[in-house]
Amino acid sequence: MTDSTVPASPTLRSIPASLRVTALQTWYFPAALSVFLVAVAQFNFLVFHTLAELFAIIVCFILFALAWYTHRFSRDHFLLYLACGMFWIGALDLAHTLSYKGMGLLPVNEANTATQIWLVTRYLQALLLLTAPLMASRNTDKMMLFLVFGLIAALTMLWVASGHFPDAFVESQGLTALKIWSEYVIMAILAGALTLIWKRRAAVAADALPFLLVAIVFAIGTELAFTLYIDVYGFSNLVGHILKLFSFWAIFQAVAVASLIRPYQALDASNRAKDDFLASMSHDLRTPLNSILGFSDMMRSQMFGPLGHAKYEDYIGNIHASGTHLLGLVNDILDLSKLESGQYELNRQDLNPRALAEEVVRSFAPAIAAKDMDVNVACDAEVRQLSADERAMVQLLNNLVSNAVKFTPDNGKISIAWSKRSDGAAILQVSDTGPGIPASQLKRLGKPYVQIDPYVAQKGGTGLGLFIARRIAELHGAKLRINSKPGVGTTVTVIFPPQV
Repeated sequence: MTDSTVPASPTLRSIPASLRVTALQTWYFPAALSVFLVAVAQFNFLVFHTLAELFAIIVCFILFALAWYTHRFSRDHFLLYLACGMFWIGALDLAHTLSYKGMGLLPVNEANTATQIWLVTRYLQALLLLTAPLMASRNTDKMMLFLVFGLIAALTMLWVASGHFPDAFVESQGLTALKIWSEYVIMAILAGALTLIWKRRAAVAADALPFLLVAIVFAIGTELAFTLYIDVYGFSNLVGHILKLFSFWAIFQAVAVASLIRPYQALDASNRAKDDFLASMSHDLRTPLNSILGFSDMMRSQMFGPLGHAKYEDYIGNIHASGTHLLGLVNDILDLSKLESGQYELNRQDLNPRALAEEVVRSFAPAIAAKDMDVNVACDAEVRQLSADERAMVQLLNNLVSNAVKFTPDNGKISIAWSKRSDGAAILQVSDTGPGIPASQLKRLGKPYVQIDPYVAQKGGTGLGLFIARRIAELHGAKLRINSKPGVGTTVTVIFPPQV
């Protein structure tokens, strides 16, 4: 175990009011469950006890899973320590439930064994809560922590099973003095845990803290109720289990808020901030780039006379090409942000597939002419129209044709073809005679920011084109597939669902 500094836990004011400890909605479920269990107890106390304990056991296992699997993100050592211990508390409570008088599942038919297991379990739970604040600043290996708690639980069970543990309940007499005084000692330990957690609250997630304090208060009430019964099926036993239910629910809420709700809300807030930033930067980035492109184009065309030196024409061409490239990157990143945040809305209308393809091809005319490529656009007569968003479809086609033009060598061939399947699905295929892609790399193709080999990387770009095309296709309910063979070329197929 090594000491590490634990940052003060942030208070996230955006936690919904319905999830705070003072909100009535927070307690609706345990209250409703308690009413149901009390009703069950009127008919069969053993069923009541089993269901009440199973609730606490399930909560222990769930909160362990939450804290265990989210620790790499939350880095909350306090909750991890608590959850590792609570897993074994749940295991011991399961042993208590199975050995309860009348269950008949274990070779035990008296109340003493279950009461003994209950007593050692509550001692361990109280000590766990007391030591958790002390361990919050220690970055402990979680597997070692889990195994240490497991060893402690196993040793206590062996102590009870060996018959050397003092009696806690005597039939017809009720609780022994050891059991009653132990409950008071447990309450004192819990009170100490309450005080220590409050003093070291900076190490506890701010939203989890109130739930933990309330959980301990309920636990103290639970132990008090368990000092009063004579019959294990008695009223104070019932009250104690109801209070335990509320205590475990509060612990569950603490872990759920700290491990799930708060991190996800922080992520959501971060995403919103990113979207707002990109939206505000969209204008700030595009405006100067458009000015650069506009003025450099005017200078390149020598609208107001010659520049005076041939080298200037080369420089202006480089400026214009670089500005065009940068504007394309900015547009890709902004489009990706909209797609990822769910803000990319479609405005469907009836489009002419051939006209769309020809329009996109015309925009690449200079690059096509420079490489002396043969580009063919074909459209079956059955594909007369397509219900889609025009802007999105232009972008999809633009990204696919751009890749084809970029990677097809001089004198190569590109084909854009629309066809219709027998089931009415419209098929778009963009094929090229470029270098092709090895089968081992195809799975990586189409992932954001992925450039699959040095040849692709040196062509420039962010690796977003195919990813954006795929997401646009998915928004239309279409599927995008890539087939490629090194030395032959690549075909990207987009299959649109049948349309009425």
